[in-house]
Amino acid sequence: MLLRLAVALFLLYASVANATSAAWPGTVQAAKSDWNAQTPPATGWVDVTLPDNWSVRWPGFDGVVWYRLTWNQSAPLDDVALYIENLTFAGEISVNGALLGRDASLIEPLSRGWNVPRYWRLPPPLLRAGENTLLVRVSGLSQYQPGLGPVQVGPAAPLHLVYETAWWLRQRLAFVSLGIGVTLGLFFLVLWLMRRREVAYGWYGAQQLVWLPIAWNVVATSPWPFATTDPYQNVTEVAVPLFAGCWTMFVLRFCERRWPRREIAMWIAIAIASACIVFAPHSAKASVRDAANALSLLITSSADLLFLWFAWHGGRTDQRVLSLCAAAAFGAGVHDVLSVAGMIRGTTNYASMTVQLTVVGVALVLAWNFARSLRRIEGFNVELQHSVEDARSELAGSLLRQHELELVQARLGERLNLAHDLHDGLGGMLIGNIAALEQAPETVSSRKMLDTLRELRDDLRLIIDTASAQHYGEHALTDLLAPLRHRMTRLFEAHDIDVRWRAENLENIYLSTTQNLDLLRIVQEALTNVLKHSGAKRVEVDLLRGDAMLTVEVRDNGKGVQSPAAGEGTGMRSMQARARRLGATFSIGSQPGATVVRLTMPLPETA
Repeated sequence: MLLRLAVALFLLYASVANATSAAWPGTVQAAKSDWNAQTPPATGWVDVTLPDNWSVRWPGFDGVVWYRLTWNQSAPLDDVALYIENLTFAGEISVNGALLGRDASLIEPLSRGWNVPRYWRLPPPLLRAGENTLLVRVSGLSQYQPGLGPVQVGPAAPLHLVYETAWWLRQRLAFVSLGIGVTLGLFFLVLWLMRRREVAYGWYGAQQLVWLPIAWNVVATSPWPFATTDPYQNVTEVAVPLFAGCWTMFVLRFCERRWPRREIAMWIAIAIASACIVFAPHSAKASVRDAANALSLLITSSADLLFLWFAWHGGRTDQRVLSLCAAAAFGAGVHDVLSVAGMIRGTTNYASMTVQLTVVGVALVLAWNFARSLRRIEGFNVELQHSVEDARSELAGSLLRQHELELVQARLGERLNLAHDLHDGLGGMLIGNIAALEQAPETVSSRKMLDTLRELRDDLRLIIDTASAQHYGEHALTDLLAPLRHRMTRLFEAHDIDVRWRAENLENIYLSTTQNLDLLRIVQEALTNVLKHSGAKRVEVDLLRGDAMLTVEVRDNGKGVQSPAAGEGTGMRSMQARARRLGATFSIGSQPGATVVRLTMPLPETA
């Protein structure tokens, strides 16, 4: 139903457009001549009607036909114009022996004036009151419907309006269609190259580019780049079945259909038709062209009918929109094919005009698909956002629980380390001193007992200082170092030993309780060894932070350690064990007058 309606509308529009060409008000005669004739023949004139296709009257004749049109013009003579709808292919026009216009080439390669309307405002001196003669020399080839189209003479204003309308339809609109075709072809081919799965749009782009020779034929006035008319026509006519094939492939892919065997058969038929067009002799061009056009019309019509069927029986909205455009293009194609075949009168080419309608349809389809994709993306984004929020909440809960567990484990581990430290440090010292008192209490002097109690106090104080933090990294290393520095400085001064401290960039070092305790224990043990065994008079203590390392050095000028490897005691083993727990490197360098205890510790990223 929709197809019949579209065809009827286009045929009605064609008949209305052709009705604007009024019948010639006088006589029309035609006579054959040779290619180089400069004047009309004296004999051989026959009466004809316009529009005229001389290949019907003189089959196989290639050359020049003169048309002689006479009419009676009444006064006044100052408002007369001449309008020629078209001539095929090239021509020369004169009135009463005065030349009005002439195409560039009247012999091969012929100028292509078949779709060019012509208009002249006739000057009064050129006309005569009474009988006037219009002489039109037409050069053409029998295989391409040569002849003269409708001609009108009358008041200038109405004829100028007819000319402007025809020029707009035949030339300006055709140029617009040509530009649109190039743009669409390149756009959709690029779209297909970027998204190979959009095969339908690739076929649509190919269809638009294949249509270019046909669209160019509508506006071209020269056979360039070809030397003669036949090769030019071959390219134009081969484009018709190729266009039909690309359009059919677009319809099938756009409607998500694949018919491999039928598609192969179609392309074989198109290839055969194209070969026949190219290799047919000049005398058979018309019949081959008509057969190829019939095949193209059959393929295109089948594709359009399938398009309508697919679209309106369970199809999408975008398919229905484009199917209506296809129906309109089908109607225009039927008109043009029937016009070329001579079955209907009229020379206006409507197929190129449907490009604009197709552009609107494709634009609506793209807008529809874009909006649908955008809605899908927005819905996906909303769903993704909800999923991310749920995952974030779940992850936050898991991380919180994990953090709490890690805190509990860290606290338990630090408590365990503190318990071990109390056991190994205070516990060992207490047990050792208790055993010494039990064995020989009368030999323990008050001075020794006081030193033992002070050692216990300092050891306990160190544990209390490092364990006072409630959270990880609550105290900076410099804050924890200060009490130890104060106690050890007073102790060394009491023994008349000069001690010098250098602590740099420790303010931002935050370690765990056990790390702080191990580090300070090493410093305390190294200083205790200096005090007990070295006999030094000067001690230097450096705690320096580098890029990602902490370096601790304790240097004294005492007698040194004779054999550090062989004479390691409990204190030395304790320092090495603590260094291993810290992941640090520990070394002792000793010679008479210089002993260096060195610790290099990597700092955590948060320190």
